[in-house]
Amino acid sequence: MNGLTIRRLTPLECERLQGFPDGWTDIPWRGREHAPDGPRYKALGNSMAVPVMRWIGEGIQLVEEAAETTG
Repeated sequence: MNGLTIRRLTPLECERLQGFPDGWTDIPWRGREHAPDGPRYKALGNSMAVPVMRWIGEGIQLVEEAAETTG
């Protein structure tokens, strides 16, 4: 590639994409005030996107309500 570089998303950007508040994964870590990026990426990678989980839950609720009304 000529002059092209790939930029890694920051933990803040990943938090926003996952639907978490800014700084959600920036917690005290091993006696330090802030967690390094690596553990923050790991926590985000092991999580589920909040908007997607909400969408799935609302879909389940719709199906359950439809089942109740039809008997």
